[in-house]
Amino acid sequence: MALQPHHSGTFKPSTDPYFLGNPAPTDCTDPMSTAAEQLARSGDTLFVIAAGNSGRRLNSVSSPGCAPSVLTVGAVDRDDSTAYFSSPMATPHVAGAAAVVKQRHPDWTAQQIKAALVSSAKTSITGDVRETGGGRLDVMAAIDAKVIGAPAVQGGTFDWPQSGDDRTTVDIPYTNTSDRPVELDLAVQGVTGNDGTDVHSTVAKLGRSGVTVPAGATVKVPLALDPAAHLEPGQYGDITGRVLATADGVSVSTPFALYVQPETVTLRLKLVDRLGKPATGSSSLDVVSTDIATGERRFNEGATVQEYRLRPGSYLVSGFVVTPDAGEGTKLADSITYLGRPQLKLQKDTTVVLDARDAHRLRISTERPTEVRSGTLAFARSWDDTWLHAGTLSGGRTLRGYYASVEGAASDGDFEFGSYWRAATPLISELAVVGGETLHPVTASTGSVNLDGTGEAQLVDAKTGTPGELAAAGVQGKIALVRIADDQTYVLQQARNAKAAGAKAVLAYHSAPGRRQPLTSIGGGELPVLAVESAEATTLLDRLAGGEVTLRWKAAAKAPYAYNLAFPRGGGIDEDLTYEVNDERLGRTEATYHAMGVATDFIDFVGASRPIGTWVFLGLFDALPVPGTRTEFYTPGDTSWQRAISSSFPWGEAMVGRSRVYQAGEQRVESWYDGVIAPVAPRDADGKPLLTAERQGNLIGFAAAMWGDGTHHAEAGSFGDIGNLQLRRNGEQIGSSSYPFGVFEVPAEEASYELEQNTGKIGSPAKVWKRSAAVNTVWRFRSALDENVYSQAIPILFPRYGLPEVGLKTLPAADGQKITLTATGHAGYTPAALTDAKLSYSYDGGATWTEAAVSQHDGTWSATVDHAGASGKQVTLKAELTDARGNSVSRTVVRAYDVR
Repeated sequence: MALQPHHSGTFKPSTDPYFLGNPAPTDCTDPMSTAAEQLARSGDTLFVIAAGNSGRRLNSVSSPGCAPSVLTVGAVDRDDSTAYFSSPMATPHVAGAAAVVKQRHPDWTAQQIKAALVSSAKTSITGDVRETGGGRLDVMAAIDAKVIGAPAVQGGTFDWPQSGDDRTTVDIPYTNTSDRPVELDLAVQGVTGNDGTDVHSTVAKLGRSGVTVPAGATVKVPLALDPAAHLEPGQYGDITGRVLATADGVSVSTPFALYVQPETVTLRLKLVDRLGKPATGSSSLDVVSTDIATGERRFNEGATVQEYRLRPGSYLVSGFVVTPDAGEGTKLADSITYLGRPQLKLQKDTTVVLDARDAHRLRISTERPTEVRSGTLAFARSWDDTWLHAGTLSGGRTLRGYYASVEGAASDGDFEFGSYWRAATPLISELAVVGGETLHPVTASTGSVNLDGTGEAQLVDAKTGTPGELAAAGVQGKIALVRIADDQTYVLQQARNAKAAGAKAVLAYHSAPGRRQPLTSIGGGELPVLAVESAEATTLLDRLAGGEVTLRWKAAAKAPYAYNLAFPRGGGIDEDLTYEVNDERLGRTEATYHAMGVATDFIDFVGASRPIGTWVFLGLFDALPVPGTRTEFYTPGDTSWQRAISSSFPWGEAMVGRSRVYQAGEQRVESWYDGVIAPVAPRDADGKPLLTAERQGNLIGFAAAMWGDGTHHAEAGSFGDIGNLQLRRNGEQIGSSSYPFGVFEVPAEEASYELEQNTGKIGSPAKVWKRSAAVNTVWRFRSALDENVYSQAIPILFPRYGLPEVGLKTLPAADGQKITLTATGHAGYTPAALTDAKLSYSYDGGATWTEAAVSQHDGTWSATVDHAGASGKQVTLKAELTDARGNSVSRTVVRAYDVR
């Protein structure tokens, strides 16, 4: 734990932990900081407060830890480096250390105790004073301290421009608490600037190199400060260092700080949308100094101008603009625009206008007919081989335009802008009045509950879509035209009413002008729902007033193909760009998607990563009809692609694919949710299994992925995935966890162990999860402490079933069907050859079992199941596998598949 340097106050030898604070930037005048400072000054209690959870970045001490009179505590890791993790657990240790010092020196004041703790701290840890404060706590040194210094010395603030008249001195006090004089050697160490680099000028200098402190006395040593000394541009701001006083058995560290104001100029930024108005909505501005690696992001919120006071130097200026549809009361965005200046040299007061009207149109052109499902504009700026600043903005399928303008280049480091696209078969290629107008609808979802193929249906006016109005309109087999209140977008209830009345689809509209997207649910509703603008709805109503109206359509509810495209570039953008792609030059995957017993829509996520260090999501998600197949195209080159599929986002699991880079023309085959879904070892981005079970000393830990198929593992959902874990030693339970993972303390001696795990689904995710309803797994192995090995792998086997199932996980009602049996391991254990394999199946959830005939051929085990006459039955499987080293596993999967 590291002690921050700005402390004074009183001490009370009793401490109570309170976990409070605010990570937002503060000047320490907020109510919590003010109250903490007042209490620390007026009471008899020493307030020991955590610095916060923001790690080693600059100016990260949060409220109320910033209060000058409290003792603020950070944390270090096992390497004595400032920790990125939370410091609240370090704070009670420091409070306890203060109590120990008080106990040893009951006559010491609170000021002396604090001074002893800070000035005796070890300063050899990595990092400057702003990062490490006084140093790492050394309780014994504080107890035995013969000489005590000040917790910190503040040198003051010096406005720009600095001159020789600003030179001053501050006193560094030393108090000798022993009964003998102490001769101290003095040195200034570790003077660093605001950017963390070493200051080589004499901004701080001692008047002497040593001092003798008489017994029981206090001596003050002058420290000369010269704010006019030479500083590099990035060093202006906080200047910190420490004075180190040493003698035989004595080491006293006194942190000091001064603020040397940099020269500043004014930058005025105007962010304008494509309608010529100040940008609103999610429009944002980033201004980042590449000299000192600090910056700020602001949301424009309709501001005419944004003003910044900045030090001269190089800056990244970057903006995203969301332009709404034209007209009053519009609800949808028309376009998004990126406007970038990778390296703006700022030397004087400057005004920069980022105007979306000056940006250039970005488009894609695919070989097959497509519509853009989502688009993402992304930028990344790196410098000094250390820093990276990046951002993205995505638009959905209702967006009508993507634009970008990049002016200039980065001379220090790299800059990259890219557009990323998901495109697929058009959901609605045509919707028109038979013999009349073409309509321009927006669908409620991209899922399978949409109009499909070609067809015609009569349109009827169903008013507001109540059950009575739908019945009066006679919507059976027809399309219901439904008016939605202007302050509403959800059409879920009207769609349910229409479905109950037998309607073919709902065509919604609002009375107010402008485009609206109807909403049902994340994965789509229960009936096709589309919306048209009020002008088109008025035309339809006029036609209905004159007689019967029939609509025709051409649609594709299940896209047979999809494109995932990335177009990163390092240079400027000064013209319209159309990216044309040819299928033969793209990467290609033939993907098969299995369902968990229910035909539904899963949720599909796609991400792209770039060598510069950015990760880009291509929109939020897309609906994926299952079961089904799809041809998927990917931009080849150095963009790495990764997929995740969820059966019920956000509550259910997310099956994660490996990260892949495609070559032009490369073809792959991939299957998702195939076979019997059950716990597996998690995998890294390259698809390699990770460590799942290990022994460290007398602790055994286990953490498998709750679900997995043949090539993927799933991250557990937030509410739908449940499970538990028990560990038995020589038949006696010695530990349990209410989660399907855990860590257990075990004796050192060798013993036989059984690790039993249960997993299952509950709640709404279980509605689309009608296979692998519950899984019970028991692993058997032997283990003993090996004092010479830090991490001992536990020999865990994961059964894998080669199931000849089709998309809904069903097998035919026939005899003689083969199920292959294999076992996989994890990063710590590769199973030996299987020496025994058994498979049993049950039609009553495991009450009675039929043992399948098992055979082995060329090292491959297979079981034969007979399902003649079992149509409609639910099949529970139990596999028992043993490898050549004697490690075994027994797994029971309730409703692994059904017989069709």
